[in-house]
Amino acid sequence: MKKRSILITQIGVFVFFLIYFTQISPLLPFDGDDWFFNGSMRVPFPLWGVWNPTRVFPEVLSPVCGYIAAFCLYPFTHDYVGAVGFVRALVVSGLVTVFFYLFYNLLKKLFKLSTRVSIASELFFILSFFLIFKHLNQASYTGFWSNDFDSMFFYLVPGLLNASVILWMAQYRNFHAKLRTMTLAQKGILVLVLYFALFSNTQFNIILATYSFFKVVEVVVKSWQHNHSITQLLKSTYVYLIVLIVWLLTVIFDMHGARANSLSQGQPFTTLFKNTIGHFKLFISYQNTLFVLLGVLVIAISIICWCMGVRNNKKLVVFCVSLANSLTCLVLSTVYLLLAYTKAGSEYVSRVDAMWPIVFFFLYSFCICLSWMISESKIIKVLVPLGLTMLALLAFNFNYQLIPSTVGGYDAKTVKAVDNYIINQVVKADRNGKSKVVVKVPINDKNHNPKDKTSNWPHSYDMAGELQNDLYAHHLIRTRMKIIFKPDISVNHKFYENKSDEQPFISLE
Repeated sequence: MKKRSILITQIGVFVFFLIYFTQISPLLPFDGDDWFFNGSMRVPFPLWGVWNPTRVFPEVLSPVCGYIAAFCLYPFTHDYVGAVGFVRALVVSGLVTVFFYLFYNLLKKLFKLSTRVSIASELFFILSFFLIFKHLNQASYTGFWSNDFDSMFFYLVPGLLNASVILWMAQYRNFHAKLRTMTLAQKGILVLVLYFALFSNTQFNIILATYSFFKVVEVVVKSWQHNHSITQLLKSTYVYLIVLIVWLLTVIFDMHGARANSLSQGQPFTTLFKNTIGHFKLFISYQNTLFVLLGVLVIAISIICWCMGVRNNKKLVVFCVSLANSLTCLVLSTVYLLLAYTKAGSEYVSRVDAMWPIVFFFLYSFCICLSWMISESKIIKVLVPLGLTMLALLAFNFNYQLIPSTVGGYDAKTVKAVDNYIINQVVKADRNGKSKVVVKVPINDKNHNPKDKTSNWPHSYDMAGELQNDLYAHHLIRTRMKIIFKPDISVNHKFYENKSDEQPFISLE
């Protein structure tokens, strides 16, 4: 019966997120980068000096999803844009489901909580990603928002992968002892997952790096207390040390990449850092103040209670160490991201998707403490059904739509219509045997200039070549024909929604 309830819960989570990423907040390509990374695959290992030296996982997974959409789904649906969006939604929903299931498993294995308490805590954890940015009287972000289609794989997916790895490793109080019992096949899968986690995003593998750093410190302290030898210390930390070494190498690679070199700015570091702090304040302003305060209060109360009873309670020691680990990672990740984005561009600090590690560690800390409270208090257990229902009704109040994961904030119906309009022009020219086609696209920049290939974003002039890559790789066109973009205001009038006279929400009260 317990296994059935667990299975039903996880299937329900997957189905919900599949609906979320296909209907509520659809994932659809729109700008040049979206099409470029959907149809062009890099070699699956780090490269010195290229634009993104170590961003391997997103730049491999994205085109693989494109291939699956084009060759497995599109022949049956005849909806190319829809197929691309659905496959990506399927992958992200699967990763999200694994992420939350591993949190459930952590509560069961490490903290020894009951199935009911663990499932309830998992549901609270899910809702927290919606509530932390929820504002009832305006459009809101969520913890699963991305700036655009490709950013979903550049930020959220690496975040989910790195966080899932540490949730799995954290299930075992002695991970290296567990490692010795694993089969060669299991170890091989672990190496594969660690490889892609570390070579995913240099800002997001900090999740795995900070966790490993804390575990090394923890083992060193215990070894010092018990006079363990260096050999014993290495046997208990070698995986964490390898993670830290590889992470450091990814930072060095990225610092010497073409993108990093292009970001060299003449302003002094102090000025740039002040700008970063300003954007960080903007990121804080996106959050729901009451929910964040609730999280801080729950963490504070838990710490006080644990300090009063931890001495003779081994179960509380596990909670204390886990919370200390998470809070340490939260602080270190915050410092690291502020410094990294000072170099990469201060505006990233105000982006919810780019700051996902901070969101994760805060919500993880909050839900660890909340799960303990639920397990220890009969009153809180009684209030769990009411609490989950009330929070779900708040989280999924759609009087105001969620902020779209699209450049320009256009509705998914608009995005799909514009995509199809552009693609159909190219495909029609190919079918007519043309080697060149002039394609009408929306005007997105009044000062667009053909000499500036990046102007008129998101339908920039250089998107023409990137779209050609995609359509050719996916067999929608037969040759690498020349595509020339021609911004035309009539396309805007035909497809873009008119927000000039939007009416306010009429409240029920």
